[in-house]
Amino acid sequence: MNFYYDITLDFLENSYSFYEIEKTDNFVEVKKIPLFQVSNKVLKDFINNKVKVNQDFLNIIYNKTMLKNSYIEYACILADKNNAIALEFNEEGIVTKYSSLSLMDELNLLEVIYTIKNIDIDYNIISKNSKSMTLRKENIIKDIIKKEITKLYNDKNISKLQFLYLEWFDDLESDIDKIYNTMLDKLKDNISKKEEKISKIIEMSYNNV
Repeated sequence: MNFYYDITLDFLENSYSFYEIEKTDNFVEVKKIPLFQVSNKVLKDFINNKVKVNQDFLNIIYNKTMLKNSYIEYACILADKNNAIALEFNEEGIVTKYSSLSLMDELNLLEVIYTIKNIDIDYNIISKNSKSMTLRKENIIKDIIKKEITKLYNDKNISKLQFLYLEWFDDLESDIDKIYNTMLDKLKDNISKKEEKISKIIEMSYNNV
């Protein structure tokens, strides 16, 4: 079995982006937790739905998540090659809590996920989670990007704006007004993997300061 070590998680009843976590939440310092690679479809099913796994999977992860002085009976991290989420299950196999990973933990995990074999998990979808979770995540990502590009525009930080524009639109542009307005217009649409990537780049730029 593969594990991820020394990670801070924030198990909540709903699936939220790490940017949405409040400082007053009850964080859990996890020494090690089972890690599984799954397909993109499976990961989306677990994030967007109330899911139930079978007893065999519960037996595999039972008491394998180690805290400082105790264990979580049923928990694990599921990841594809782009995203990851930590899950806690009850004794019936139903997902009861979710925790997003911090940006750095997710990046570190995704570096090693390529060495882990993809597994099949036997599960059933009980019901869909609230759509507001997805909408909330979109709003957070849009807010991160909008605040950053507005600050860069007002500070006349042309080089960084050009860099973000290149990463976002795969195009070089020298007109700062066009760059700024094009970005603002794009934020009126639904987010895609591109916008998620841009928000992560912005977060990383501050983590590296």
